Amino acid sequence: MKKVKKLIRQPGIFFRDYFVKRYPMINSEQKFSESDENAVYLVQQHLYEIEKNITAQSFDVDIVYTWVNDKDSDWLNKKKQFSNHDIACSGSADQARFENHNELYYSVLSVKKFLPWIRNIYIVTDNQRPDWLDLDNEKNIFIVDHHDIIDAQYLPTFNSHVIEANLHKIPGLAEKFIYFNDDVMVAKPLEKEHFFRKNGIASIFSSKKSLQDMVQRGVMTATLIASENSNKILIENHGIRIDNPLVHTYVPLSKSSFKKCWEENLSRIQPFLSNKYRSENDLNMATFLVPWSMYIQGESVITSEVCYYFNIRSPHANMQYKKLLELKVKKQSPHSICVNDFKSGNQETDYQIHLENFLIKYFS
Repeated sequence: MKKVKKLIRQPGIFFRDYFVKRYPMINSEQKFSESDENAVYLVQQHLYEIEKNITAQSFDVDIVYTWVNDKDSDWLNKKKQFSNHDIACSGSADQARFENHNELYYSVLSVKKFLPWIRNIYIVTDNQRPDWLDLDNEKNIFIVDHHDIIDAQYLPTFNSHVIEANLHKIPGLAEKFIYFNDDVMVAKPLEKEHFFRKNGIASIFSSKKSLQDMVQRGVMTATLIASENSNKILIENHGIRIDNPLVHTYVPLSKSSFKKCWEENLSRIQPFLSNKYRSENDLNMATFLVPWSMYIQGESVITSEVCYYFNIRSPHANMQYKKLLELKVKKQSPHSICVNDFKSGNQETDYQIHLENFLIKYFS
């Protein structure tokens, strides 16, 4: 009877509530419905409050970014020189993969604002530096050149998998670090325990996507190929296959686990290091092989992560911008935001302006 009265008196609200329940809004790759997101935050915060009572030896945590300035003339000349070099995966040389919308500035700003406990921030680049970065006044931000961590025989490289495979070689890097792409932003204050528990165990933010489903649908992206190649190693080394990629957000890692992965799989790693662009024998070490090896060996635990992930070129992005600004006012922001950039069929013409306006408003 209540539903009938609601239909008669408030038909708009009735149909809104009906469709929300029947087709719940999903913003994150862990498939939490929008109505459940706040419950996730409350449960996590309760657990972190409990863990605060545990006295343990503290440890430093660093952040590592990979970044490129796609407008830099020297970089563009190098890229042009190798533009026809071993491009085996569709989209690997797509300009959208390299385009810079000043996301790094806002990502670093989000870290400084919401993760004040971070020790150092390392930005891995190809002989570049962000225009906005004043190293004289930023005492805990460091530029790391590709030459500092990648053997000269493999340079220059435009392959993110190759760059990511060498992150553990950063001089002075803490044992525990968090890997960020520059399109990932922290959206609210987060405890260190969201990434690493008091006993040192890392978090692994697994999505509910299925690699096998993607393969069956014929969605053979460079990332999927690298994940399947990494799975062959996990099966060979541990007898375990992983069907879930990670959420498109930050990745907690340990330097010793990275080194161990290299030592155990050197013969599988070295062959892809010469690939100038992402290719069919790549491994995605930082975002699949190393974190899932850590999980298999009991060094990480699956943790809830609400990350709003969307394509900035899609008309859907404008709806997400509005929603995120409203959630910020309500103090119900997600953990993180990934403003991904890839070409799509139905594409907004002013997507860069919309993105910049959103970032200015959100992080002001």
